[in-house]
Amino acid sequence: MNLIGVKPFVSLETRRVCFFIFVRRLKLKNYYFILGVTIYARDSEIKSTYRKLALKYHPDKNSSADAESVFKEINEAYEVLSDPQRKLLYDQMLIGIEPPIQLAAPPHRDPRYRPKPPGFVHQRNSKREQLFNFMSHNLKYAVWISRVTFLFSIMLLIDFSLTPKSDSQRIMDRESVYGGRYSSLKVRIDNGSTLTISGKDAAKFRIGTDIILHSSPLFSVPIKMEDRLKGIMARFPVSIYGNFVFIPLVLLLTSLFGTFYQKGVEHRFNLGVMNLLLLFFNLLCLQIHHF
Repeated sequence: MNLIGVKPFVSLETRRVCFFIFVRRLKLKNYYFILGVTIYARDSEIKSTYRKLALKYHPDKNSSADAESVFKEINEAYEVLSDPQRKLLYDQMLIGIEPPIQLAAPPHRDPRYRPKPPGFVHQRNSKREQLFNFMSHNLKYAVWISRVTFLFSIMLLIDFSLTPKSDSQRIMDRESVYGGRYSSLKVRIDNGSTLTISGKDAAKFRIGTDIILHSSPLFSVPIKMEDRLKGIMARFPVSIYGNFVFIPLVLLLTSLFGTFYQKGVEHRFNLGVMNLLLLFFNLLCLQIHHF
């Protein structure tokens, strides 16, 4: 039965809820209207529309008085609509659904405790990631080592290329080290140094023979010795400029790559470690003629 003139009964609580929803919707900004899209717009459409509006109303490109305020509104709308969780919450509030009330968590027993943000998952880095982080943190030191070794290899190259210096010496003692095919001879000269020559040159130099010792000008590495009277000559194979000449050449190449190669953290760090080892090995080879 239709009762004309009789108003339907609406409870006071229902009217309060409707009034609250109405006021809340008045306070909410319509971010869809600000960006000029519908509520059914996809993420790609929202993103492309935001880029166009941001480019149009950017204060550096738009000289109007309202450009800055419009630009802020556009950024605010995009920050909400580009986040899936915030967009879902905004859509619910836009149609009048109140967000769930989150009760405050009880205080933690440890006052230094800081709660993790929602969705936070602690992930422990793998050993390879930890190693890569270590390389990235210490890469500057590896590059610095490569530069130092490069300068050192240049000094070795200059030392090898310059004219040797000559010094008059006398053989004070001699001693055969190895027998057989690969025999060698150690001779001690009057400055106290002990030098090693090959066994085939052993018969050419006797105790008391006056010699001219030719050495490199920078690092004083013995290169050869010469008999003054007979004019015979013998080289020192066991030296950095003799049989071990390939070691400074390898150092020159690796330090060159470590200094000027600018790609890859692992490669540059490994080159720095390799150059450090080769540097110590070259320093050892500078003294190997005494052994």
